[in-house]
Amino acid sequence: MVMAVEPFSVGENLTLRGLAAVLAAEEIGTTFVRRDDGSPGIVSERDVIRALANGADPDVVWAADVMTEELVTALAGERILDVALRLVAENVRHAVVLDEDRAVGVVSIRDLFRVVTDELLDTWTE
Repeated sequence: MVMAVEPFSVGENLTLRGLAAVLAAEEIGTTFVRRDDGSPGIVSERDVIRALANGADPDVVWAADVMTEELVTALAGERILDVALRLVAENVRHAVVLDEDRAVGVVSIRDLFRVVTDELLDTWTE
């Protein structure tokens, strides 16, 4: 079963500087973006770095400008291996975890790696 970090969100008009500060303060690598029109979005530390590397002004570019709208999702009860394989296939590090149609969290490839390695260690030490 997929476990996830409780969803955190920011407004779509938060600047990259503000977004970076939130990610650092909360010690998270990604956050949902609340859009005025209700459409979903997610932004990661990679999105911020990529934008800055491409010359984005951190005080002018907003979260909505760099967020991803095509979300990779996982179901709350889905097998961990299936989610890990999807993240690898999509070449992304985070999946939005859904319970029914509601986003209940985010799971990262790092979260899944921890579970898989713990399982392997348990198997090898038995």
